[in-house]
Amino acid sequence: MEKFKKMFATRKRKIIGVIVVLFILTVIIPSFSDQKTSSSETKTTAQITPSIPIDPAILEANKKQLADLKTKFNYKYDEFEKKGWYEAKTQNVDNTFNTQMLKVHINNVGYAYIEDQYYGDDWIFHTRIEVKIGDAIYKSEDIQSYDPNNVRTNTGGVVWETISYTGDKDNGIFKAIANSGDTVIKVRFAGDRGVKDFTLSKRDQQAIKDAYQLSDLIKKVGDNGIPKS
Repeated sequence: MEKFKKMFATRKRKIIGVIVVLFILTVIIPSFSDQKTSSSETKTTAQITPSIPIDPAILEANKKQLADLKTKFNYKYDEFEKKGWYEAKTQNVDNTFNTQMLKVHINNVGYAYIEDQYYGDDWIFHTRIEVKIGDAIYKSEDIQSYDPNNVRTNTGGVVWETISYTGDKDNGIFKAIANSGDTVIKVRFAGDRGVKDFTLSKRDQQAIKDAYQLSDLIKKVGDNGIPKS
């Protein structure tokens, strides 16, 4: 009787083993193979999907628009850095010397950023700007006094405080002004010694709109340098 039980147990284990092997061969391996094939097919499809060609007519229109827009900017090329920067003709040193303003800088690969300028007879030590467009208020990041992008100068009893909001530290202010239409824009310099509010001039508002468009067009069609005058 004991011998019969052992033989039955051995045969039972063999049957279970056969069932397991058959399950692996007929279910698991084919399923894995299908998944691998599907993944491979997806990858192959992604690799051979062609990029959408640029419409030549649109490309030429963008190039013409870029050439026309460049006439509103001065361009300076740095041979050492092998990089050129655009500056709105309405925002050069001569016509922005003693104003509260927001200025834009664009290089020849389309990178752009906003710089603010506080001007007065006393320091406010500002570290950020706040911009009100309609009911929306935008706040830049704080640029502390020890940051090289926060610069302060003075001469003859007059002070200037300028902050460059590089690396998107304007938190969307540049884009918001570019899309502001005819809305009046209020700007606040927020500092350790108080705040200073002013209305952004229509001249600077337009310069920022033009700069945003210039940056976008350069990214789309590239730039070969000096603007036509």
